[in-house]
Amino acid sequence: MDFERVLNLGVEKEIINETQKNSLIDLFYQNENESKQVPTVVKVFYYIGGFIMLCAMVALMSDTVQHSTYAMILMLGTLYAGLFLGVGEFLWRKNEKLPAGILYFLFVAAIGLIIMDIEKMTGFFPHFSDMDKIPNYWDLCRLPVIVLSSLTIVANTILQMFRPVSLLAVPTIFCSYAIFLTIVDFIYGYKNITPKIFFTSNMIFGFGLSTVGFIKDRLAKADYSKWMYFLGSTGFFMFSMFLLDALNIGVWQDQLICFILSLIYIFIGLMIQRKPFSIIGIFGVIEYIMYLEFEHIEHNTTLLTSVVLVTGLIILYAGVLYNKNVDKIRSFIESKLPEKIRQCLPQNRG
Repeated sequence: MDFERVLNLGVEKEIINETQKNSLIDLFYQNENESKQVPTVVKVFYYIGGFIMLCAMVALMSDTVQHSTYAMILMLGTLYAGLFLGVGEFLWRKNEKLPAGILYFLFVAAIGLIIMDIEKMTGFFPHFSDMDKIPNYWDLCRLPVIVLSSLTIVANTILQMFRPVSLLAVPTIFCSYAIFLTIVDFIYGYKNITPKIFFTSNMIFGFGLSTVGFIKDRLAKADYSKWMYFLGSTGFFMFSMFLLDALNIGVWQDQLICFILSLIYIFIGLMIQRKPFSIIGIFGVIEYIMYLEFEHIEHNTTLLTSVVLVTGLIILYAGVLYNKNVDKIRSFIESKLPEKIRQCLPQNRG
């Protein structure tokens, strides 16, 4: 009998209540993650392997669309889904949670392809070959995309109930993004979406994703929101830069706003102790410093290379100082925050 079933039995016999059960589950997975840290190199192998399998599956399915029938695609998708789920279950029982999680992710991706194939077979989703033939092709795609994304989210959520893997947040995020873009397309119309509207919409989605991640982060002791933080913070920052470029307000103004946003990211990263914000912020600050140096001394190659070399050494030393004093910096920042804000921070900080 596994850990969660024992806890559920304890709730049924009124030994513990539901809140205590959830707290014990959070503590169990947090300790499990801390006790078995996967080396970074091994993680890279896992993710690269998963990415290759995903690309191979999509490429084969795409090729099959052109040279075979939807029935063949359905059979292949079902085969892929069964293979990924079966091997994932085997690895999960062997306590290899990360590779199992990657295979669960691929299983959900295969489910999404199966749902799309069924929509294509029934004619509910317009054929891609009709893209240039039907004037309102994109209008006809809206409902099928919403149904496809919603059903994939449902399948993913059911799997997450039994296999609490943080990577399974990614399919839900991408499907939610597809629904969000479909709503934007419905509001403005496909041909009326300007770069400003597109970039602003993506910024809103990125901000919303990070906000949902923060709310979810507060409700659990284990860090289940890392993919929401990573994709949300990256999307917001990236599309902010694209929007500034589209507005054409000036290079130095763009760089200054980027620098200010980077400082805000560093502050947020230190305050909630989440790496995506800090990493993006640090890269933004370094990029601004490089911009200033190249902008003002680019014509003197000797001076420029010397200054860049010194800057690299300073950044290296700053990393050493940060590593030694990060706890003091966090404590200082937290001491300056109002009590109400401190109470809203994630539970598992530090």
